[in-house]
Amino acid sequence: MSGAVYRQCNPQSSSYYQCVEDHFEVFEHIYEDRFGRAYGSFRSYIKEVVYRYLDCGVSHNGFARIRCGDCGHEYLFAFWFIRF
Repeated sequence: MSGAVYRQCNPQSSSYYQCVEDHFEVFEHIYEDRFGRAYGSFRSYIKEVVYRYLDCGVSHNGFARIRCGDCGHEYLFAFWFIRF
């Protein structure tokens, strides 16, 4: 192994994540009045995509324990819920 170190992703600590988490419900609530005329109605799949983003990579939603066969080092890997 080349000395690479696994660094756990913590999506909740990013500014973008915090912005979406803190303001999405308000955005959804005001969308029709403020943006509906210019951009059309709020599409229902947007809510699903945003909530899947907020759940993605969060370990309480499920994880796998990964163990290196060579050195025995273990870490947790949070499941990512991304659909293509």
